[in-house]
Amino acid sequence: MPIPKFITGFNKHVTNRLFLIIAGWLGPFSVINHVGRRSGRTYRTPVLTFPSGEGYVVALTYGRDVDWVKNLLSAGRGEVERGGLRVPVHSFRIASYEEEGGLFPLWIHPSLWMISLKDCLYMEKMPV
Repeated sequence: MPIPKFITGFNKHVTNRLFLIIAGWLGPFSVINHVGRRSGRTYRTPVLTFPSGEGYVVALTYGRDVDWVKNLLSAGRGEVERGGLRVPVHSFRIASYEEEGGLFPLWIHPSLWMISLKDCLYMEKMPV
């Protein structure tokens, strides 16, 4: 079960603002830069990303029905700030944790198991 929706408001207005200070510099904390589907506005969302193959994988702890995921899928592109670098990403794929759980490092599995994670998002780095 994803993290309950009532927690999202608190995280959006309090926790995320704090994490934006360190996200992008202290891995695996990263920032996803994406453009709003309707507003066209640029947004920055802190997430945990993990390198995998030619891209990154993100645990969708709030489920797949969140704005930042919808924005990335709609635009077909975005950007990951990680380790002080900005990396353009594309080719997004939502998969079940059951299928893609092996992409995550072992230390994160107990936390993902505790929240009964269902989905994850895989994104590829754009060629330079």
